Amino acid sequence: MLEIFAAGGIGDVALSLFAVSIAVMASIIALAYMASQFFRKPEYEGFVTLEIYQLIVSVLLFVSIGGVAVFANSLMYAFSGSDPINTGRAYLSYVSEQIALPVMVGFETLKLAMQFIGSISMRWGASVWGVVMVPFGACQVLEKVADVVLMISVPFISSLQVQMVILEMIEGLALSFVLPAGALLRIFPPTRDAGTFLMCSALAALTVYPFTYVMHDKIVRVMVSGESENPTANDMLQSQNPGFARVMSASWAIDPEKMLFRPLRLLSYLVLQGAFLPALSMVITISFIKGTTKFVSQKFG
Repeated sequence: MLEIFAAGGIGDVALSLFAVSIAVMASIIALAYMASQFFRKPEYEGFVTLEIYQLIVSVLLFVSIGGVAVFANSLMYAFSGSDPINTGRAYLSYVSEQIALPVMVGFETLKLAMQFIGSISMRWGASVWGVVMVPFGACQVLEKVADVVLMISVPFISSLQVQMVILEMIEGLALSFVLPAGALLRIFPPTRDAGTFLMCSALAALTVYPFTYVMHDKIVRVMVSGESENPTANDMLQSQNPGFARVMSASWAIDPEKMLFRPLRLLSYLVLQGAFLPALSMVITISFIKGTTKFVSQKFG
């Protein structure tokens, strides 16, 4: 977002639209004042006084919201070396590569291995009277489990892509379109509340929503990095059920830790970022928008 400001994106779009809105609002005030003098209408003069006040409020809102957004992102950049949107983008890439990808690869590999082992058959007796047996038929159960988990994981992985798109839209539209559009709508009294809503939405999208992803990044990365300190499932099997552990370790086709147990643990983090944390970000952002809009509407009209 700081790159957009430095490259002139806000100067070319936002400032132009804001200048147009101020010019139109000033023209309406001038016309209303001339009409009040020509027709000798005191109510027109009251309208002019009210609109001058709203013009000043619109200027202060635009400058305050744009300044707060840029200042907050500059402050975050000074502390962490990256603005919140870039931090959120890097975090979602980390979740996709370090959590979602191992889950998909692990269960897909397990599914293929179970299909291969389950297809092995043995024949007993003569070719005509013989009996065909499938010694590893129970592998079909694990195959079905892997298939179901893969199907469940797809919406959460898609959620990561949607969250990335939302961050890209915020970076491209909030500062250069939504904020000046809100200032433009504040020109006319019937759309003044909608303009306030858009300006407060721009502030929330530029500060609150990206900052929640900084919070997610600090929480989830620590949780995932702590996985290496926990005992593996193989170690727990060795201590609790040595016989079953020997059977699992003797299998030449599967690695239970990489293909089953670790993907199951990572799946919990994928569900966390795919469902709960983005919902939390939305709730916090919407609450901020509603509270700020109500405050501005009640205090400044």
